[in-house]
Amino acid sequence: MFGQIPDGAISLMTSLGLAAFVGLTGIHAGPIFLSALREAGIGLLLGGMAVTLLPQIVGFCFGHFVLRMNPILLLGGLTGSQTVTAAMAALQERAGSPVPVLGYTPAYPVANILLTTWGSIIVAVFA
Repeated sequence: MFGQIPDGAISLMTSLGLAAFVGLTGIHAGPIFLSALREAGIGLLLGGMAVTLLPQIVGFCFGHFVLRMNPILLLGGLTGSQTVTAAMAALQERAGSPVPVLGYTPAYPVANILLTTWGSIIVAVFA
């Protein structure tokens, strides 16, 4: 129990809230995505996939094989570096433990700071 709310009710509200967020985001982004895909072609989709997945794959391989990090902590750090809170929740649920948060916690603020800083720098360079 948390306050006067049973754990099952908290879990239900968390799951429904996350599902509603993802659903509404998809409903809003769908038409924009389709029009962008028509304009730019499939290269935009494939480029976006590469830019999103390649750092994660390289980071996981480097952390696991070179640094010999614990995979659960490493995955927590990678989700923090992408600032994806929903992935952190899924990782915690799958692991059945809050341990991945130990990797997520330091990576998340650093990623947010770099995201903000580099966003401004890139806009200034290309403007």
